[in-house]
Amino acid sequence: MRRPPALLLVALLLPLAACTTTGSTDLSRAEADPWERSNRRVWAFNKGLDRWVVKPVASGYRAVVPKPARTAVSNAYGNYGEPANFVNAVLQGKFAQAFRTLDRFLLNSTLGVAGVADVATGLGRPKEPEDFGQTLARWGVKAGPYMVLPLFGPSTLRDGIMTPVDFFIDPADFIRNAWLSPGWDVRIAVAGGRILNARNNLIETGADALLADSLDDYALARSAFLQRRRLQLFDGQLPAEEDPFAEPAEPEPAAEPPAPASPTPALPAAAPTP
Repeated sequence: MRRPPALLLVALLLPLAACTTTGSTDLSRAEADPWERSNRRVWAFNKGLDRWVVKPVASGYRAVVPKPARTAVSNAYGNYGEPANFVNAVLQGKFAQAFRTLDRFLLNSTLGVAGVADVATGLGRPKEPEDFGQTLARWGVKAGPYMVLPLFGPSTLRDGIMTPVDFFIDPADFIRNAWLSPGWDVRIAVAGGRILNARNNLIETGADALLADSLDDYALARSAFLQRRRLQLFDGQLPAEEDPFAEPAEPEPAAEPPAPASPTPALPAAAPTP
């Protein structure tokens, strides 16, 4: 059975974008981590999988491929994800952002040679990532408890449900499959390359070293994820009550009391008429 085109999917869901609420940005349930015991088991499984499989492959990739080429691959995968950013921005009712994302995609796909070079950022079109978890948040779906997904890592219940949608139902995949009809070997290679690129980016950003120096890498990863997720839900602009680093507002100066009225001088009595 052939899957519907991505544009048809957007057309079917577009009426929901007009009904978007202010969204659900509360992560207190996730911060409480009621599933911590099972989450730590999955975290330990992921660490073992990463140690014996994923990281060795990523380290070999880094040893063979020079940094400029790795940057080009990362840029290309980032550009490949821009249609998903566009669709989610539309579904969230962020139409101005959606057109900025479309502009960025066209710039990088042409001037950047299929996204290998990120020229759009230098031209005032930085990346504005969105995903289906953020879309559900915009529609008012609560985050739910914090959870660790096998292979994919930190998430919340809401985001975890949508992770397969983000990964496997990609608008760019619809377009690629409609135009090129690639075999499953190509599709699996593209998905594997995406995982490898994500793992390489974690090494590039120093996340490995940070976790290695931590006394409790599980708690550190949870805290880092929730802080990053909160920032994403607020589109990078945390309100003062959500920002732990915000400077306290200066108290307004007290109003000065009104000056006392000056006494009116008494007029002298008129002299009696003789």
